[in-house]
Amino acid sequence: MATSLRAYFEDYAAGRIAHEEMLTTVAAWPLEEREWDLAHTLPDHQDNIAEVISGAVLLNRITEDDYREIWRRRGQIV
Repeated sequence: MATSLRAYFEDYAAGRIAHEEMLTTVAAWPLEEREWDLAHTLPDHQDNIAEVISGAVLLNRITEDDYREIWRRRGQIV
């Protein structure tokens, strides 16, 4: 498994990972809580947070249908 969710999406977008494998893996990925530091105003670039999944849609690495399916499989219907 890639060390970060962001890197995993990059591998998927490059065609190195099959679609069903991506859905299954990301749905089971251990997501971390975002670390908030009010003194730090720039993006923190955490790699294994829920926002990375949303970002993958914005970057056209996954589709909106993939996004919904990932959350459905995680048991968090979108």
